[in-house]
Amino acid sequence: MKKFKALPDKDIKNNSLHRWLTFFDQNVSDDTLKELMAMDTAIYKANEKMEFLANDKEVLRLYHLREMVQIDYDSGMRKAKDEGRTEGKGERSIEIARSMKADGEPMEKIMRYTGLTATAIENL
Repeated sequence: MKKFKALPDKDIKNNSLHRWLTFFDQNVSDDTLKELMAMDTAIYKANEKMEFLANDKEVLRLYHLREMVQIDYDSGMRKAKDEGRTEGKGERSIEIARSMKADGEPMEKIMRYTGLTATAIENL
């Protein structure tokens, strides 16, 4: 939608993708929506279905619950990825420190390159 919104010329008359993207834009005006429905019967039917569903309180409740579950899932996945990256960086630092220590590099240099403490490096 970001790329579509940034387009200078939207061709809703000849391009069905542009019609649908305009339909799904939450900020579409009523006049434009009426124009889209007049051009495309599929959009007209989709709009009727959306209006029907929007009037059903149970469907709306389930929609909001699903939306909250999706947000929670996305948040959990983001947190897990961040934790995985952090853990991977720590493991990589230990590998580098072991190699540098085996090559006889000075403690200060190992600490500077890996970010590990002297105690952590000595315990490797």
